Amino acid sequence: MNFHTFAVCAYKESPYLEECIQSLLKQSDPSEIIVCTSTPNDYIKNTAEKYHLPLFCREGKSDIQDDWNFACEKADSEYVTVAHQDDRYHPEYAKKLKKKLRQYPDTLIAMTDYRIINQNSQDRWEISLLIKQLLKLPLRSPLFAKQRWAKRAALAFGNSVCCPSVCYHKTRIHGKIFQSELKYALDWDTYAALAEKKGRFTYLPSQLFYYRIHDGATSKASLISHQKTEEEILMFGKFWPGWMVKLLIHFYKLSYGSYGKQ
Repeated sequence: MNFHTFAVCAYKESPYLEECIQSLLKQSDPSEIIVCTSTPNDYIKNTAEKYHLPLFCREGKSDIQDDWNFACEKADSEYVTVAHQDDRYHPEYAKKLKKKLRQYPDTLIAMTDYRIINQNSQDRWEISLLIKQLLKLPLRSPLFAKQRWAKRAALAFGNSVCCPSVCYHKTRIHGKIFQSELKYALDWDTYAALAEKKGRFTYLPSQLFYYRIHDGATSKASLISHQKTEEEILMFGKFWPGWMVKLLIHFYKLSYGSYGKQ
């Protein structure tokens, strides 16, 4: 079994897929790379062949949770990062991540900070990035990072964890990693469930990942359909009473501005 794998989730014909793969191939400490899809087509097949990467095709209807679980299952390694096709990884992501994982083998998930880019790969700073860093402050402490209250604190005021930056410890998280009934907030829901388990949330406070916001992003489509707000209300309800949920969702909506800017 390998130590770490990047499992790239490819969907239809994203113009950013090749850029994502190239960023993984440029890692200073290389990891295994596989491509997984539930929408097989010549574009994905040819791209995988171009870079000599294994391609795994899932049968059945395309579904984010099923696709992510499929990618995790196909990764023959102890740890896996589910790479999203639209995003880009810093060359030091794998190297710094592996160092932390070897230092803390009781890690359930490891995460990094990130930067936001638009469809033209231009950087953009948002106040939400600073807020999410503040929410993860307790996780900087090796002692606190394995405490239930600290793991929940990083999630109680919003999802401070950027899903594509996360590495999952497959051999410590038994069974399917994603088991949520939600569609948009399934990552937030998954981390809330993992926070109840024994083990730490390892946090690397470095910008080692580039999160792309563009018109075709699932997050933007969910926002337009109001599914995002509905599921976030449900998630806040797992941490707070009703009156507090109303207050939090009011301020949380202010972060939606990012999805309207390219």
